[in-house]
Amino acid sequence: MLDTIEKLPLSVWVAESPSVFAYTLVLSLHAIGLATVLGINALIAFRLLGFGTGIPLSSLRSFYGTIYAGFAINLVSGVLLFMAAATNMGTMPAFWVKMALVLTGMTLALRLKARYLDDSAATASGVVPPAIRRLAWVSLTCWTFALIVGRLTGYPEIVARIFGYRI
Repeated sequence: MLDTIEKLPLSVWVAESPSVFAYTLVLSLHAIGLATVLGINALIAFRLLGFGTGIPLSSLRSFYGTIYAGFAINLVSGVLLFMAAATNMGTMPAFWVKMALVLTGMTLALRLKARYLDDSAATASGVVPPAIRRLAWVSLTCWTFALIVGRLTGYPEIVARIFGYRI
């Protein structure tokens, strides 16, 4: 199945076309989406941890539209990048760890919003409960590891050697 995906005309175009609109653009969009999602989630987490106290907690809700847009860019570009290297990515443990971390990170972002940021009274008080602070720490940790593991997927031979598995 992975081989079939990788041989689709769209997959081959992304992987092999000399056009700047193929792999170069898709990878650039993936980096932009990543910076958007990770950066804004980090900003929210740091604010919930007590940094940037000049930023009203209630204003953090307004960033979620941008998070969703960044995630949509990452989803589309990520699928295209996966298609271009499906046989490699689909069998790479680091890729699946990255996917789990991204899913966890987005779930945490939604939980922070639903459990705290959507509550006008809670954000108006300016007091961030300990449980929300813990979620913010877990979110920061999750996104940090998603970034690191995501970069490792670009170096499959090195990762395989370090962790002792075959590609």
